[in-house]
Amino acid sequence: MKIDRSESKKCLPELPVDCKFYIDKVKSCDRKELHELLKPIIVWHIGKCELYHWIDVLNLFDSILEEACTKIGRWMLSCDEPGNGELKTLVLDILHFTTLLIEHSYSRHIYNSTEYLIMLLQSSDLHIVLGVLSLLYILSKHSSFITRLQIDRKQAFVDRLIFLADTWGGRENGFDLARCCSVRNPSDFPEYATNLHFTYTVLSESTPNNGPTV
Repeated sequence: MKIDRSESKKCLPELPVDCKFYIDKVKSCDRKELHELLKPIIVWHIGKCELYHWIDVLNLFDSILEEACTKIGRWMLSCDEPGNGELKTLVLDILHFTTLLIEHSYSRHIYNSTEYLIMLLQSSDLHIVLGVLSLLYILSKHSSFITRLQIDRKQAFVDRLIFLADTWGGRENGFDLARCCSVRNPSDFPEYATNLHFTYTVLSESTPNNGPTV
């Protein structure tokens, strides 16, 4: 959800020159340019200021996250659709940049896109899930955002974390490994147990036989 400008402070400290320069650049970008602008920011070097100054940028990011969270069919998020690689890349850029921004700013409580962060925890892309968890960690570390969440959002957030922690649903949820292996009808699987996550290695043809490469 976008940040309401009417809630911003009446008197803000002067915006540092480097912050103003970067904010203006972000606001003037198209999506391709935005990716090129955000991608190189690995370590924060822009300066520290009130998050209120970044409202226009955060609202721009909010619109992109909203698009990424649009459902395709019953299960898939828009950012996970095979043809939406550009959107997925931009979401990853935004998550990383916002994490750095939140860590190096004041008045973090105004950040207002948590509903989309919670939805992105459903993503089938583990890089997106990791990016969301990193941002949520910084928000939790530097603000009281969890205690200020509405009850339904807080419950959804807790549910997502539990689902991530239970690889196949878990015995506590009535779906232990034995039952997981014995179910034959796909419709009998609980909704929370329909994602499979795995890691693998690929043996490169140019690699000696002494070990695989990832």
